[in-house]
Amino acid sequence: MSPSSQNRQQSQIRVPVPAAVGVFKATHSPQHVVEATLLKDDAERELRRLRFPLSVEDMGDRETVLTEWHRADKVLAATALRPVKATEVLS
Repeated sequence: MSPSSQNRQQSQIRVPVPAAVGVFKATHSPQHVVEATLLKDDAERELRRLRFPLSVEDMGDRETVLTEWHRADKVLAATALRPVKATEVLS
């Protein structure tokens, strides 16, 4: 395996986020971003569920899920990663 393909595989590993960090991020993000993030996570989970070879019904389900994933990805890509409300420094 070449080094570039190893880097590509390593960059796709998802690290779980602690619940407190997720809640903090959700409270400081716009509502449409939180909804798009949840929709994208659900779509990714559904895509991992499908197994090949796909039946005709599964192919239709896959297309629907991919549409939802792309819609959520478009919302997330169009949103700046700035919090809605400023965080305070407690010192």
